[in-house]
Amino acid sequence: MLNLRQEDALMEYMSVFIGQSASLLSEMVDKKIEITIPKILLLAPDSDKEEYNELKPAFFNSHVVTSSIEFGKIFSGVARLVFPKDSAQKLVCLCMGEEYEGISDGNLTDTDHDAIKEIGNVLLNSLLGCLGNLLEIKMDYSIPKVHIYFFPEEEEDIFDNNAHILIICNSFTIADVCIEGAVIIVFNVESCTELISKIDEVLVEAYG
Repeated sequence: MLNLRQEDALMEYMSVFIGQSASLLSEMVDKKIEITIPKILLLAPDSDKEEYNELKPAFFNSHVVTSSIEFGKIFSGVARLVFPKDSAQKLVCLCMGEEYEGISDGNLTDTDHDAIKEIGNVLLNSLLGCLGNLLEIKMDYSIPKVHIYFFPEEEEDIFDNNAHILIICNSFTIADVCIEGAVIIVFNVESCTELISKIDEVLVEAYG
């Protein structure tokens, strides 16, 4: 749905806030964390499924861990930070300065759960704050919740076939280790229309 100019504008705008959240996470764990956005994909309910299958993150075919928050009221929906399950636990170990030994029993520990929730809280609040600033509205958030899903069998529990979906691929780099993740934001058609309209306003102001 986004043309190349719109996509570049949104990525550039979000990158500022992503940098701020990376700095905050770095301070929290006393380690340098870099977060980048290599790709953004906006899907409409009638979007070409072949395009989605071609562009979606490769790990959307495994057990994934999500930290999710609901937001509203004018621009409303659900935002989820998503990682492959083993990558989520690896990220927690890197943040805590521990050696990652792989998944032993397949379960998240309380420490994993709390750390993923906090990482999601920082990143999702930053991205939604970015969108709120762009739309010139105040965003309300719920408390983060952590869940485990298996893609593609449980994909419908995350994706709403009647909603617009913004997939923001992200890459965490800690101690020279790169961990791929994504943010999935699900919202209604009115919110999508307003978002695209604001992106176009930014482009007009920047380029005339």
